Amino acid sequence: MIGQAIPAAGVRRPAALIFLHWATLALIALVVGIAFVREGIDEKAVRTALINLHRSLGLGILLLTLLRLGVRLARRPLPPSAEMSPLARLAASATHLALYALLFALPLIGWALSSANGKPVSFFGLVTLPPLVEQDEDLGDAFAEYHEGAAWLLIGLVGVHAAAALFHHFVKQDRVLRAMLPAWLDRRP
Repeated sequence: MIGQAIPAAGVRRPAALIFLHWATLALIALVVGIAFVREGIDEKAVRTALINLHRSLGLGILLLTLLRLGVRLARRPLPPSAEMSPLARLAASATHLALYALLFALPLIGWALSSANGKPVSFFGLVTLPPLVEQDEDLGDAFAEYHEGAAWLLIGLVGVHAAAALFHHFVKQDRVLRAMLPAWLDRRP
């Protein structure tokens, strides 16, 4: 918080949180990429394989998000990684809260969408999950709209989050970005 001393060497986030952060980003990139690639493919077998991979990776995002929340709760409160105004801290907190909410909600909406469309959801073929809702075409259409809208919102918030980290790194030249970099990328004092 403002007034709280920031150590000269800066603050690093817990290694588990750093790993989960970047693993989540990698899965988001894969899930979004698969969704875009799938739109351009006509072959039904390939489209089915891609949507099943999309669902499994989406469930992976849900699992990583639950792990991240566990690490955050176990390590709370996280010390500030840089001095920030109350308004900047509020904006960062609101963005993080929205990101966590979307990372949790999007896979659940996708699972409900699949259930409403009568499509089974499995985690990499290892376990098939029960349907979240009864099969209902109109409900499936509604969930499809919610899922797509929430996905675009997530992409936008990830962009804002990345832009803020880059602003802190290049303009403010503080340790906000470096606090979340893997140790091997953060060699400078």
